[in-house]
Amino acid sequence: MGVIIRNHRGFSIAGDSFHSSHNSTIEVEADAVVKGLQLAAHMKIQNIILESDCQEVIRALDNTEFCPNWRISPMIDKVNHLKPLFNGIKWKLAKLRLCSQDWANRPPTSLISILRNDGLPGPPSSTSDRVF
Repeated sequence: MGVIIRNHRGFSIAGDSFHSSHNSTIEVEADAVVKGLQLAAHMKIQNIILESDCQEVIRALDNTEFCPNWRISPMIDKVNHLKPLFNGIKWKLAKLRLCSQDWANRPPTSLISILRNDGLPGPPSSTSDRVF
């Protein structure tokens, strides 16, 4: 997983990547929020606009009445403990995914070639990939 911190003009000023052993994408998304806030706190950034494309995570952060998926509850608790370190935090839902929601079953052709080069199986990307 990775996090990027941008300034008010949209320029990257910091970033980091982490290995993850989570069992679901929602857990990774929630943990990325925690890691991003920890990095921002370390950099002493006071006002944050946190952007994620995971609607459920943003909803859990923005609405205390919302009961999130049990898998992300520990990470939401960590976020709540980090909140006092900032003057202001706004939660923002990023533009929805640019690729298909079903990309795991029908990945973009660029990803198929990477999977094949790594020796992993991938679905055919077009009729030209079929063997007759």
